[in-house]
Amino acid sequence: MATPNYTNAQFRSILNGWGHRRQTQADGSNFPISADNSPLTDALTVEAVKKFQREYELKDDGIVGPITKAKAAQVVSGLQLELNQCVNAGLPTNEPFYGPKTVAAVKKFERKINVREDGVAGHPLRVKLYDLFKSGACPL
Repeated sequence: MATPNYTNAQFRSILNGWGHRRQTQADGSNFPISADNSPLTDALTVEAVKKFQREYELKDDGIVGPITKAKAAQVVSGLQLELNQCVNAGLPTNEPFYGPKTVAAVKKFERKINVREDGVAGHPLRVKLYDLFKSGACPL
């Protein structure tokens, strides 16, 4: 799979969906999906990029370069695969975007495990999903 050429709003959506960035007014009303296509240079976004980079042991420079984009594509695809297995999400695994379908699938998983539904796949939620997926406990 080729690394997507994410728009800035699409990359912010990944950061939001990963729980690394809090909602701002510029994001719009569909959080964690962002409508903010401004440069990824504001302090909140740069810090969120650094958190993402540290989580995956990348150089934490706060710049969304090819390596960071490739890692984002890889981990979003992995999340989608796990959601497909655990909650029959029907997500395409060749479209690594944190969009409305991924948010809906995350919420479906959140319902299944009885946690607050916000569509954000923060680290604890991703660990829970991965553990269920790897243990063969899916579908739920």
